[in-house]
Amino acid sequence: MKKLLRIAFTMLSIVVALMAIPVACKGPQGDVGPQGPAGPQGTQGTQGPAGPAGTANLMASNWMRVPDSVWISNQDSTYYVVSREDATITQAVLDRGLVMAYYRNAGRDNVVFSLPTVNEEMSLGYFMQVNGGRSTINFDLTFFQPRRQPIDFDLEFRWIVIPPNTTTGRLKSVDWKDYQAVRRELGLTD
Repeated sequence: MKKLLRIAFTMLSIVVALMAIPVACKGPQGDVGPQGPAGPQGTQGTQGPAGPAGTANLMASNWMRVPDSVWISNQDSTYYVVSREDATITQAVLDRGLVMAYYRNAGRDNVVFSLPTVNEEMSLGYFMQVNGGRSTINFDLTFFQPRRQPIDFDLEFRWIVIPPNTTTGRLKSVDWKDYQAVRRELGLTD
């Protein structure tokens, strides 16, 4: 029996020693090996659902330069107006659509302001008109005091006509006074 116990003890010692070898041999982590080659192309996925209706029906004008010499003034030189024909402005647009206008000083392409705007000397606004089959967008400049000299600066205007949406009647929420946000949302390029 002693012999059997000695054999069992020896076998147990060998098993414990063999189990301890892998634990004792653990060293520091090696460097990551090189990346293997790309796998084969996967199969084409299924077509996703259609996205929401876009704004493909909007019309954005190019920037229109208005030289100082084309403004038409009233008798006391406080009110000036310039008009441009635009067939995209219809009675339906006036009744249920949206027209937004922006301006910048000629030569300063990086600063754009929404209309209307007011400062201590003047107000600058816009209005649309459909009359006798003629559609116009009009920009008006009102000085709070009569001007002693003619207008001596050029402005550039751009407007966006968004006809009424006949499917939902709603537009995506965007800050229409922030030209850069409008530009990003509508994908406009200057």
